[in-house]
Amino acid sequence: MLKFLAEHMEILFLLLIVVISAILPHSANVTPIGALGLFAGTHIRKSGFLLLPVAAAMFADLTTVGVYSVLIMFFVYTGHLVSALCGCYLVRDRALLSRLPVAAIAASVGFYLISNVGNWWVYQPHTWAGVVEGYTLGLPYLARTLFGSVLYSSLFFGVFALIQQALPRQDATESS
Repeated sequence: MLKFLAEHMEILFLLLIVVISAILPHSANVTPIGALGLFAGTHIRKSGFLLLPVAAAMFADLTTVGVYSVLIMFFVYTGHLVSALCGCYLVRDRALLSRLPVAAIAASVGFYLISNVGNWWVYQPHTWAGVVEGYTLGLPYLARTLFGSVLYSSLFFGVFALIQQALPRQDATESS
C-alpha cells in the first residue's frame, strides 16, 4: 500500500485538489472532475484511471449533497467515465494542444448526454416531448460543464507541462 502511494503521489495530490475544489462553493457543474478524467486518461497507463473522476464525484457528493436519486447518480457517475475515456482515446500520445479542446468538448457533451438520461427518467414524462424538455433544461448545465472542463483542463495540463519543463532544468543545474 505504501509503495502504491509513493508511486502515485502526484495523482493522489491531484485527486485531493479536485475533491477539495468540488466541495468548496462553486457554480453548479463548474468543477474540475471532468478535467481530472481527461488528465488521468491521458497520463495514467493503468486501467484504474477510469475510476478517478467517479471517485472524486462520489466523494464530493457524499460530503456535500449526500445521496440523492440512485438512478440519477448512476447516470451522473457513468457520465464522468466519458472524460477519462476521452483523455485516453482522444488525447493520449497525440498533439496535446490540438486534441485537448476537442477532448474537453467531447467529454462535456458526453457527460451531458449520459447524465441527463437519469434526470429525464426521474423527472420528465417518458415521451419524446419529455426527452426534449429534459435535455433543454440541461443546456445551462452543459455550458457550465464545458466551462469547467476547459478551465481546469487548461490549468492541469498547463501546470503539468510547466513542471515537466522545469524538472529537467533543475536536474541539469543540480548535476553542475
